This record gives sequence, structure tokens and C-alpha cells, in this order.
Amino acid sequence: MGLAGAVLPGGVAQHVMLLWSETKPRGYAAVLLIAVVAIVLCCTSPSKATAKNPLGLVPAPANGNPLSGARFFVDHENGVSAAARDYPLLHVIADEPGTARFGGFSGPDVGAVVHSYLVRAAHQEPGTIPLLSTYRVAGGHCGHYTPTAADEASYHQFVESFARGIGHHHAVLFLEMDALITTPCLSSAGVTVRMRELHGAVNTLTAHCPHLVIYLDAGAADALSAAHTARLLRRAGVGQIRGFFLNSTHFDWTSREIAYGEQVSRMTGGKHFVVNTGENGRGPLIPPDRVHQGNEVLCNPPGRGLGPKPTTNTGYPKVDAFAWTSNPGESGGACVPGAPPTGNYWPAYGLMLVRNANFSVDTTPPVAPRRKHKH
Repeated sequence: MGLAGAVLPGGVAQHVMLLWSETKPRGYAAVLLIAVVAIVLCCTSPSKATAKNPLGLVPAPANGNPLSGARFFVDHENGVSAAARDYPLLHVIADEPGTARFGGFSGPDVGAVVHSYLVRAAHQEPGTIPLLSTYRVAGGHCGHYTPTAADEASYHQFVESFARGIGHHHAVLFLEMDALITTPCLSSAGVTVRMRELHGAVNTLTAHCPHLVIYLDAGAADALSAAHTARLLRRAGVGQIRGFFLNSTHFDWTSREIAYGEQVSRMTGGKHFVVNTGENGRGPLIPPDRVHQGNEVLCNPPGRGLGPKPTTNTGYPKVDAFAWTSNPGESGGACVPGAPPTGNYWPAYGLMLVRNANFSVDTTPPVAPRRKHKH
């Protein structure tokens, strides 16, 4: 066997060539050299490098935040980019990185859909990191619902397909928006199923997607208590991933979400987190009857504004990023006059968010005025 017959990764081959030139081994010594170096370098160095720098950033982050220094993909083919051609003010949103969302609405082969998106991102903006999210496990059921065996099997198939589609691509994933915040809708057995589904998703994605940084849904500060959220996160496998994300479907003040996230972090072994700031620059709209209408209006509340722009330089050690995971301007549903169906881009709402923008992290959030508004 000669050196030319060895098929090795580029970095390993360079090390072998260096040792070869220095020692000039022959026969079995050459074979042994190649085997030992390949095993040591393939099985130790790359895995350690991947663990510390899963996104393959150059230079590698030096502050322990795997997102630090990343350039995130800006999709110029999404809904807000299309709307910005007619409404230039929407470039305030369109020129920032959004989050591509995948779920049952993605069709029968989510793997092919996410793979196509990642390939397009790599072609259109080489070196950027796409932001992904899933909204699949929270199915809209309530009233102490228990997912069936068929539900669980369907979700497992979804995750396996999704993981195959991602493969070795570099990306950040916000796993299962509303997964924890909707657990009060489930029976005790249903919560057990939900935790098993999430933990299974974590296992599958960490096993098959080495360059994926994962954050798990942790709801919002005005939903579940920090202690309850932490318990659920631990059951769902947060210890195996980077951390959790907050405020993905709420409009809560950034400062309150940071304080809440820090509480949850202390109860989950110091896990880091990401805060959605896409629509919370003016905080939440509090309904007149919180007992019957909830802690805040969630479907296209008026008077809201963009919050802090996406960044990994948050100024808070446990906050890896502020991100616009909600894709500001996407409709929450046809719940008010003029609103399109859920997920469709609504230019009028996006323009309102831009006009009311407050890109600073609030320090002393005011109490939202009590006003009558249909949820």
C-alpha cells in the first residue's frame, strides 16, 4: 500500500504528508503511520472542533457563544421581501435575517423542503448561517388532550425526515415553537407523550446533524412559571443541546424575558437562551379581562413595534442572541378585519411594526394601558 492509495480527509492527509516527509517510513511502517494518524485525527480533533465551533465559523468564537460572529442568512425570496418591492419601508424588516419555519404545512416530505432551503441559502449567500424553526408538535388541541400513538409516530417520522434534510449543513434551529407553552392543554399522560416526543427529536437531531445548534422552546415569562418551565425542559432533553428560546409567539418586554430566562437557566445547569424580539418593542397588549382573555393579546395586536434588531452581541452573558423568530409582519390569523390567514405576510401590519419600532432593550417597561380589544 502506498500513500497515494489512502483516502483521507484533507486536514488528516496534510498531517500524514508532514510526518511522511520527516520520517520516510517504508512497508508496514507506512501503513501503520497512516492508520494511527487517521484514527487519532479523524476521531478526536474534528469532533472536538465541531463541539466548540459547530457552525464552522472563521474565526472560531472565542467567548463560548457558538453563534458569535456568525452572519445569518437573509432570504430575499420570502414574504416580506416580496412586499418590500411595493412598500420600501419594509426593507427595515426584509434586510434582517428571518427564520424559515417548517411543520405539517411544509408538505409530505419536510426533509426535501428544508434541504432545498439550505442549498439555496448556501448558493445565494455563501458562508451565512440559516435560522430554522419547527412548529409541528403543538397541534392546536386543548381540553386535557392526550396525543395518540399515531400522532407520536407521525411526529417521529417528521423529525427523522427533517434531520435527513439538514444532514451536515450548518444552521441554527429553534425547535418546536409553542411546545411547552401549550402543555396546560394536555392531560398528564399527554405531557408525558409531549416530553417523549421532544426528547426523541433532540436525540435524532443531535445524532444526525453535527453542525446544528439547537434551542428548545421555553415559552414566555407571562405564561408558565420559571420552575415549571425548567422541569419540562429537563424532561425534554435540554441538557443535550445548547439551550432554549423565549417569546417566540408572544410580545413580552425583552427585559422581562431576559430576567425570566436567567431564572430558567439557573435551574437547567446554566443553559443559554435566545429571545425573540421581532414584535415586542412596545411590549404586550394586555386585555381588559386577563382571567378570561389571557395575559396578552396574541393574534395581531395593534400598536406593537419591532424590538431590538437581531444580534449576537446582546450584552447579557446567558443570552446568545436576539432574533426575529416571529418573522415580523406575518399574520397570526384572520382574527381582525383585513388580516390574512396564519403565516401569510400582512404588509399593513409590518408597516405598523416599523413605524412603532423601538430597537433598544427596555429598562423599566411601563404597564400596558388597559383597553378593550377583541382577542
